[in-house]
Amino acid sequence: MREIAHDTVRETFDTPIRGQYDTIVCGGGVAGVAAAVAAAREGARVLLIEKSVVLGGLATNGLISWYEPICTGTGKKLMTGMAEELLRLSIAYGPDTLPPEWKELPEEAAGKARCASHFSPALFAMALDRWVMEAGVEILLDTWVVQALGEEGEIQGVVVENKTGRSAYLAKTVIDTTGDADLFFRRGLPCVNGQNYLSYVAYVTDQKQLQKAVESGNLLMARRWVNPGSNLWGNGHPEGYPEMSYVTAEEVTKFVLDGRARLFEIIAGEDRLARDVTVLPAMAQVRKTRRIQGRYTLTEADCGKHFSDSIGVAVDFYNRGRLYELPAGILFHDDCPNLFTAGRTVSADGWAWDVTRVIPTAVASGQAAGIMAALRVKQGVEADEAGLKIIQETLASRGVRIHLD
Repeated sequence: MREIAHDTVRETFDTPIRGQYDTIVCGGGVAGVAAAVAAAREGARVLLIEKSVVLGGLATNGLISWYEPICTGTGKKLMTGMAEELLRLSIAYGPDTLPPEWKELPEEAAGKARCASHFSPALFAMALDRWVMEAGVEILLDTWVVQALGEEGEIQGVVVENKTGRSAYLAKTVIDTTGDADLFFRRGLPCVNGQNYLSYVAYVTDQKQLQKAVESGNLLMARRWVNPGSNLWGNGHPEGYPEMSYVTAEEVTKFVLDGRARLFEIIAGEDRLARDVTVLPAMAQVRKTRRIQGRYTLTEADCGKHFSDSIGVAVDFYNRGRLYELPAGILFHDDCPNLFTAGRTVSADGWAWDVTRVIPTAVASGQAAGIMAALRVKQGVEADEAGLKIIQETLASRGVRIHLD
């Protein structure tokens, strides 16, 4: 039943429940796939819901196909577990730019090169399909999560919209890897909005790039990233253009159309036979939209700090030698203990938000969230002192480095 008022539509209808799971992961970017596989490996029945038809998020749909460093910047590999596993997977079936000294991902390597690589987003996406399904994770693509179930306390599941229609799925634990903390926000849990410069990265090729690929024998050289907008530091941001959070449909639409228009303005003026735009991004390439305000908020002042509840470590992708431990409290809010997050929506602020939003750290937080969710279901493990010890032991048994020392 629908009642139309002057400024609202009141709806009342029954939504069919189509499944029940131990863990539902909402969002199939790198944080989400890591969370889903990690939970499944601990014996949880997992459903992964993704709004597009390709897994990988910004790393694939967003064309940000650079796997940031997992080393300290001073010659030592630091990040392990799935952060290392997915680096291997990202380059397993396609060309890469991993420095020769890091080819076998040793514990240490001489020289100044960092353990990082560009990769093929298409091949990585297809490899992720297999990786996720081999873990026993069920997948729903082309599906939007539109509502969290449960009024207060623990979340009970989610409502989705897709070609089937409107459906509900129940879960004992939920992981919000939407990239925008949508479930936390819609449940009224505290969140913080970020501000973003306008950027738009596409892949362009021309005769010079093709010649580079032929000479190097590496097909990644056949493309170049073109960004008619801003870099990480705001250089290139249009004068007078507002910085926005991009957490509304109108803002996202403006971000994408304005970025694409700026790219077209540059490319349209070039010789049409001498170049081609080979791929446009299939999602908004926004860095920091909305994140949770969790039990603990990580900041740059925490660089090098020891946390007794650490669930992993992270490296600063830009500043060599700057390392972080990741406290468990950045992954949840105490008012809803069975709802977790990972990736760019963890509770981090300032430069620490930049450190935690990139691929390796997103994967690391995803693995931790997946294990925390599964252990809560399978063993009743809470995020208290005793429970965190079990969580850390489980992460360590899965090859994750928990502390810096």
